[in-house]
Amino acid sequence: MLQLVNVGRKSLGDYATLVSRGLMDEIRRLAKPLEGKRVVHVSATAFGGGVAEINYTLVPLLADAGLDVEWRIMRGADEFFNVTKAIHNGLQGAPGSLTTDDQEIFFRYNA
Repeated sequence: MLQLVNVGRKSLGDYATLVSRGLMDEIRRLAKPLEGKRVVHVSATAFGGGVAEINYTLVPLLADAGLDVEWRIMRGADEFFNVTKAIHNGLQGAPGSLTTDDQEIFFRYNA
């Protein structure tokens, strides 16, 4: 089971004095067709790094826009997170590939 992260509550209205009314209206217009759609953000940790910093604001704002959204954390040992970090770095252009052992670790945790 993936652990739920409590992100608290935030409102788009909290940003009304920082952005134009037109932008606020556009956000709500774009969110309208997604109202009630379920979105789950999954990451390795709730602390440190850009994903955590973004999700603590993004997730509650998406909820305020009408989406059914949550953020969950994967459980795993260092061996798994070393593989996911290698995948992450590869997607960002780092050279290298996954070994047969890396692939086995990845598939075992995902099973």
